[in-house]
Amino acid sequence: MARLSAEQSSRLQDFLAPSRIAVVATVGSTGMPQLTPNWYVFADGRLAISTTKERFKYRNLSRDSRLSVCIYSEPSAQDYVVLTGRAEVSDDESIWPVTRAIVERYVARDQVAARMTELRAQNRVIISLTPERAVFRG
Repeated sequence: MARLSAEQSSRLQDFLAPSRIAVVATVGSTGMPQLTPNWYVFADGRLAISTTKERFKYRNLSRDSRLSVCIYSEPSAQDYVVLTGRAEVSDDESIWPVTRAIVERYVARDQVAARMTELRAQNRVIISLTPERAVFRG
């Protein structure tokens, strides 16, 4: 597994600090890419997204852990980063602090508790990616 350089890690941390949308690509059952937009949090060199076990990306990653993610600046996508590597999936109680950190990035403060109550009723997992490669544009 390749590691990002210190310069790449620092650049990635800075680029992912704003709440952007991550377009997640997994390998579908027919070999075609399957893409979905997702919220994320990036901490300690890992990108994390929350999803349910009923989603295609979870099923795809259960079969093939290869994952690519493109995160771009809005509205014109002049700057972006593409991350690749192998995903890890967690489905124990450790997912809830990470899920909350994701929700807090995208939901108004007064709506976080209600959103977390809604998510806790779902069959959720956290998909984590420690990037093996990062390609920047811009």
